[in-house]
Amino acid sequence: MSLPLLDVRDLSVDFPARSGLGRRRVRAVRGVDLHIEVGETLGLVGESGSGKSTIGNAVLGLVPPAAGRIMLHGKEITGVPAAARRALATRIQVVFQDPYGSLNPSRTIGSTLAEPVRVHRGLSRANAAPLVAAALERVGLPAAAAGRYPAQFSGGQRQRIAIARALILEPELVICDEPTSALDLSVQAQILNLLLELQRDLGLAYLFISHDIDVVRHLAHRVVVLRDGEVVEHGPVGRVTTNPRHPYTQALLDAVPDHALLHHQ
Repeated sequence: MSLPLLDVRDLSVDFPARSGLGRRRVRAVRGVDLHIEVGETLGLVGESGSGKSTIGNAVLGLVPPAAGRIMLHGKEITGVPAAARRALATRIQVVFQDPYGSLNPSRTIGSTLAEPVRVHRGLSRANAAPLVAAALERVGLPAAAAGRYPAQFSGGQRQRIAIARALILEPELVICDEPTSALDLSVQAQILNLLLELQRDLGLAYLFISHDIDVVRHLAHRVVVLRDGEVVEHGPVGRVTTNPRHPYTQALLDAVPDHALLHHQ
């Protein structure tokens, strides 16, 4: 039996307490287990403060785990040195919630997209240009967009650019941290359909983080439901979203509005 692409075991993450009293720490994530297979989407769903983004940040190496292991194809990546972490950028990438905040407003789109391949593959600006053009076209934008600046694009277009930047190094896993929550419903649907299309064409795996279980239902194969840093339910997305076993999951489903995303497909 092949190893999962990503395997997270007994993950816990602590943060300093906000009270400022001594060195007390608060456990934001407690003993979380999850795995993602090659080409699969795992939805990680819960309300604000449930710990879902913290888990994504731990996988990315942005926050240190207090306990547990994170493995990629069976090889431990928990707490790897900085040089090894940089090398992992060719295998794990991220798309954040706010595309404008993650794009440098003073740099052209072409310069931003070229940077990863120039750094990791040692390409010149001229040799990187065809890869930039291909990445833009892959997400539905013209190659000429490379000469423009982030402020010249809509929110949905900027998120497409952020996706292109994540994909230009041809990663195996993309962590999507609330990538559609800042967009209106029609644009959300376009971006989700783009992610599905890219997964089908490129064999990508996604860790899809969202507070919206309706969005997760649209995109994921399996789902993990988090509450207060702990897993309260997990399983195939069809079963969890039609026959939830935990009252918290049922409450998330009950909160889906009548104008939910799926009604716009």
